[in-house]
Amino acid sequence: MIFSRFFAPSHTSQNPEKRLEAIQNLSPEKPTDKTILHELAFNDANADVSLAALNKLNTFVLWLKMSQSAHHAKVKKVAERTVEAALMGQGDVTINANEKASFLRESANGELIQTVLVNDPSLLADNNLVMTLLHKVDKPAFTQTIFLHHADNALQQAILATIEDSSVLQKLEKKCRDNAIHAAIATKLQVLKAQAEKPIELMRRVTLCLSKYQALVDKSDVEDIDKRQAELLSEYNDLMTDSSILSSDDKTAVDAKLARISEKVSRHLSRIRPEWESQKAAEEKAEIEALCKQHLSHATTQVNWLYGERLCEATLADVAVVNESVRALEVSADHMASLGGSTKLLDEVRTGIASLNNSLEAFSMQQQYGQKLLICLSQVESLAEESLAEEAKQQQATSTPSEPATNGQEDKENGLTEQTAEAAKAVNTDATESVSVEGDAVQNGTDQNDDVSHKAPESIEAEFKALSEKYHDLRNELISVPSALNKRWHAASRVFSQKKQAKKAEVDQALRQCRKQISVIDNLIAQGKYRGAITKFEKLSASFESMPESVKKQLAKRFEKTAEDIAHLEGWQDYIAAPRKPALVEEAQTLASTPVEDIKQRGEAIRYLRQQWLSLGAGSDDDALQNAFDAALELAFQPCREHYAALDAEREKALKALHSLIEQVAAIDLSQDEAVLAKLYDRTVKQWHECGQVEKREYESLKQRWNKTISPLQTKVNQWHAMNKKAKQQLVAQASALLAEEDIASATETAQQLQHSWKAIGHAGKRDESRLWREFRLANDALFGRLKEQRKAQSSAFDETFNTLFTLLNGIDSESDESTIATSIQDIEARAKALPGAMRAKLDKKITGIQKQQQTRAQQRQVRKVQQRAQSANSVLSESLRAGDFTNISDDDADMLKKRWKSALSKPTPVQQSRHWLTVALEAATDLPSPESDSSMRTNVQLAMMTAKLEKGESLSPAQLLEDWIAHGKVDDQETHLLERIVNVLDNNPEVVA
Repeated sequence: MIFSRFFAPSHTSQNPEKRLEAIQNLSPEKPTDKTILHELAFNDANADVSLAALNKLNTFVLWLKMSQSAHHAKVKKVAERTVEAALMGQGDVTINANEKASFLRESANGELIQTVLVNDPSLLADNNLVMTLLHKVDKPAFTQTIFLHHADNALQQAILATIEDSSVLQKLEKKCRDNAIHAAIATKLQVLKAQAEKPIELMRRVTLCLSKYQALVDKSDVEDIDKRQAELLSEYNDLMTDSSILSSDDKTAVDAKLARISEKVSRHLSRIRPEWESQKAAEEKAEIEALCKQHLSHATTQVNWLYGERLCEATLADVAVVNESVRALEVSADHMASLGGSTKLLDEVRTGIASLNNSLEAFSMQQQYGQKLLICLSQVESLAEESLAEEAKQQQATSTPSEPATNGQEDKENGLTEQTAEAAKAVNTDATESVSVEGDAVQNGTDQNDDVSHKAPESIEAEFKALSEKYHDLRNELISVPSALNKRWHAASRVFSQKKQAKKAEVDQALRQCRKQISVIDNLIAQGKYRGAITKFEKLSASFESMPESVKKQLAKRFEKTAEDIAHLEGWQDYIAAPRKPALVEEAQTLASTPVEDIKQRGEAIRYLRQQWLSLGAGSDDDALQNAFDAALELAFQPCREHYAALDAEREKALKALHSLIEQVAAIDLSQDEAVLAKLYDRTVKQWHECGQVEKREYESLKQRWNKTISPLQTKVNQWHAMNKKAKQQLVAQASALLAEEDIASATETAQQLQHSWKAIGHAGKRDESRLWREFRLANDALFGRLKEQRKAQSSAFDETFNTLFTLLNGIDSESDESTIATSIQDIEARAKALPGAMRAKLDKKITGIQKQQQTRAQQRQVRKVQQRAQSANSVLSESLRAGDFTNISDDDADMLKKRWKSALSKPTPVQQSRHWLTVALEAATDLPSPESDSSMRTNVQLAMMTAKLEKGESLSPAQLLEDWIAHGKVDDQETHLLERIVNVLDNNPEVVA
């Protein structure tokens, strides 16, 4: 035992210095030494020994373990700094990427993670790691910093996927400069907005459904209420399939409202159902009464049809159909009686049924009378045809080609022929419409017609009279005569009446024509137009002789008087013409010597003189006068001939131009662009109209050739115009439809696109282009007018919002706490998002100024707080350390000091370095001068501090030095000057106790 005590290993020595020396000789490569180093590092009571062993082992895992489990504050602090330096890539402790990631993910605190993540770009490459660390730190401000300043596009997308706070997204959107990420943020905001609006929209729709359900209590139709109730309940159930997005309060409220409304509707139905059922019964009664009236009307119509249209040829099936309609009326009447219908109407219907049944019972006898009437009518029609045939033969026998009729007679005969042809057509048409029974009657009539052929007109008239009496007797036996039979009777009897009227009209027409001709001749004589009067009298004489004797008797006196006047004129004709012809020759010569002013007027004058000359007739000695007259008129016509020759030359020139233009049109290449062809077409058509006039007969052929030549070009141009017209009509319709759009901005953009489209479309033709453009322009003007008004209103709204927000910014109390100011600014920024960029920039500038003022005040408060803490520390050091009593620290000083200084003052612990050394170290650490007497010590202190930093990685902060200085406890009288120097350090560097 004694021997082992003398030869014990130095690392087990009680002296820390020997253990330190032993550590220098141990090697971590040897297992035994490594175990000893582990033991010294984690279990040695001396902090320097533990740190030396750790430095010898120098592995990240051990430093990390020590930073978490060390009992000595110094060891723990050094281990934490070493771990932090290793994570930052500083110092001589190395750590691979996996260990670093694992440590940050599992063990590191939030502050360390923030420091490492910001300063180590390699970590940002692993998006999963970064997202885990951000979740662990859980600080929105730090997440925003990584997002805006350190993350790449992929990491930004990953971070963006985890953010669900709209206010945070709005801040990122404002500060983000990447277009893709900015768009992603905007999309995310829209999604969040949509998600936030989903419950609102669902509540709106549910409320609307319940409102419609509630409105059922105002309706009175039970059937409609039942139908609408089922539909609305189905709609409500469909809506509530998404009720999971509603809050429990909202869901409970709508369910309660549904139950309440259902109860109200049920009570309403129970209240109005009896009255509704009574009303339905009344309506059913009204319906059966209306149906009964309808059946009565239909049955009456059917019976009238049977009598009016099917009297002669009705079959048993027809009668059965009509009888069925009467039976249906009886059923309706019985139903109405069972429902207690109107007594008056029921009596009226039963009276109608009795009348209709009587008519059906009498139908068989009425049908026999109708068939007899039909046979009589067929005989009358046959007689009318025979009369027409006899009249045609008489007209053919009396009219011969050698005896032309007068105009009046021709008109009369034509009129008569047309009338008889029309009557014959009516008779033949009506005769062919009868059925089998009527066919027998017609056959009988035909046989009789054969018997009475070639009868005299007088006998035909007598036979017609007898048949007419028989027809009227049979008609009186009928309840109702069919309208078809009445029409046929009128058509047949019209033949005989027209024949009488035609004879009378013939006489009247001949009389009028003859009187007219005599009056014309008398007027010609009174006007001195003797030659014309003589000519017309010759024609009148020929037609007068062919007139009936009755006409001749009425006109005998006037005709004889006119004949005497004409005979007298024929004797005086030569006497009148003798002095008149020389005068006409003189007038013609005067006209020839007069200069021409108006070609048309000269031609009219020559024509008039020629007519006057011809009206005088020809005399025995007229040759010389005739030659003189012809020569004078020829000389007078010479300027007209020259004028017409010039016109002929112009027409010839125009003719050549038209031929040339047709050839040009024929040579046009139709494969050219339609716009070019349209211009060519317009130009050639204009040239055609400008070519001038040609002879009418030539122009017609040229016009046909021109139309045929230009037709392909015209067709293609017209098709192009039609296509353009259709396209522009569509644009006009689209522009007009834009007026109904609510989004004016989008509508105006579309209108601008339509305007560009309009310019790209060709001409729509002269008729439609101006009209379409006017409609298109009016629609655009109206739309842009609305846009102008909207922008004006929007601008006013923007100005009002801007002024309101600016006023709110000016009203922010700078003395308020930071959270209140931040909330106000955040609200103003959210409301300013919809403003134009210039207004937002002004507000942002104002907000930046407020935030800078806030930061300045915060810094000032921090400085004052640090100064107050330094003053409190000075006060405590001056009083408590001198007195050696640390229990009488004032409450104000205790509140100003941090927990660290309270603990250091209340529990002083001995330290290795002297108070004098620590004083000099504090002055050196804060760059304050030391007394000349301490210059040597200051050099040693600075060298020791530098050595510790280089060898051990330790860097004593001023706060640690001050804490060690306080740990010495009470200040003796010899240390008072050191206390004054410490107070001076704190006065100049209050941040030491910050």
